[in-house]
Amino acid sequence: MEPILCPFCGGTDLFQENDYSVELDAEYWTVHHWECMECGQSFDKIEVVHEQGDFEGINESITH
Repeated sequence: MEPILCPFCGGTDLFQENDYSVELDAEYWTVHHWECMECGQSFDKIEVVHEQGDFEGINESITH
């Protein structure tokens, strides 16, 4: 889930700061916080996992 480049300047020297997760209803949100070392801008990438559907799909792909 690592970004390829900075959405502001296109730089590739990125530093990942601490991630944090939040559970909302039947979803888990993980916020990945990044800082570009070239332009100094910060940005987030958010990963959303639906509790039932995605976990069942992952389990099926592992066992089949």
